[in-house]
Amino acid sequence: MEFTLREIDNIVIYDIKGEIRIGEEMPVVLHDHVKSQIEIGKRYFHFNLEDVKYIDSFGVGQLIGSLTSIMNVGGKLKLTNLIPRIKFIFQVTGLVKDFKITEDEETAIKNYTD
Repeated sequence: MEFTLREIDNIVIYDIKGEIRIGEEMPVVLHDHVKSQIEIGKRYFHFNLEDVKYIDSFGVGQLIGSLTSIMNVGGKLKLTNLIPRIKFIFQVTGLVKDFKITEDEETAIKNYTD
């Protein structure tokens, strides 16, 4: 997994690529990076998962941990561009109730107060 950061209207956007899974090649744990952004005052986050082709239980845990940390400071996290396989994981685990999932980034950014 690798990611790049952008910021639009005070929303930290993670463009995530690859596989979100446990492994030796993962240089930075996603949740740890989110916590570092929270420490510098960021509260609104957006994960673009368009280029994520696989996620394991560790990866799901990273997303849940990130969501929890963000919500604990009154922030928000939205996910976009989930491929059908990833969307299915969120549906069968019931995580669609916990995460705000939108089809595209433009809609998510425009409606961040929802």
